[in-house]
Amino acid sequence: MTPEDAESLQRRILEAAGARRRTPAALLRMLGAESPPGRQAVRRALRQLVAAGELTYTQEFGITWIEASFARPVRVSPRIVISPPGPEETDPAPGTRRVWIAPGAAFGGGRHPTTRLALRGIDHALADRGERRSGPPSRVLDVGTGSGVLVIAAVRLGVDFGLGIDLDPCALAEARANVRRNGLEGRIRMSDEPLANVPGTFSLTAANLRLPTLIAMAPLLTPRCRPDGAIVLSGVRPEEEAALLAAYGRLGFLPSWRETEGGWSGLVLERPR
Repeated sequence: MTPEDAESLQRRILEAAGARRRTPAALLRMLGAESPPGRQAVRRALRQLVAAGELTYTQEFGITWIEASFARPVRVSPRIVISPPGPEETDPAPGTRRVWIAPGAAFGGGRHPTTRLALRGIDHALADRGERRSGPPSRVLDVGTGSGVLVIAAVRLGVDFGLGIDLDPCALAEARANVRRNGLEGRIRMSDEPLANVPGTFSLTAANLRLPTLIAMAPLLTPRCRPDGAIVLSGVRPEEEAALLAAYGRLGFLPSWRETEGGWSGLVLERPR
């Protein structure tokens, strides 16, 4: 294999692992047949990328995954790149938005599939809304904000103002620090107020939580969605989607986008127009 072939193979591996986490066996199946020397070349390239800190192995429920290392910037959706705190001051490419998130105890650093699915849902939901500047200012509500990554990403994509709520004071402290890292103190507020006390309506609402909580909050969450708005939900298993859609369907919402990764599902819900 020539140096050019090896570099091309590494790029393909990084694109595949950066788009979503995969098992080493899945990467071998995907790329082994494409590479002239076959699976041996893919294994060698994987070892080199892990040694260089570009990729990392993780374990979940006894399954080994290979995914992008968040010690470096990682693209998690068409327009969102998550970066650790560092010297980069500009967005990585036209149309792409960088979100700086420091590693911490709060959930939402980008490593878990449910976070990536929620970010892709936000990207999708805002893709055809970014140019709509008429009417009241756009607002995003992030319920169970954790690290603050969802509300930060939405504002970086063009939403005017954001509110993140969480009952965990440690999560709120981390989220506020991440808001400062992204220079958004004037546009995002973090609060420990319960959802029932949140005033007003929002053009986008997001919640990355488990099924029982998502169903229980549906009567509180849906009235806070503007008529032309969207709800991004993540944190459910594919086999749980029917129950989730039934709960929100009774309140007038239907899915407009769905994606799965690593045994999890993310959805965007809207009112039919």
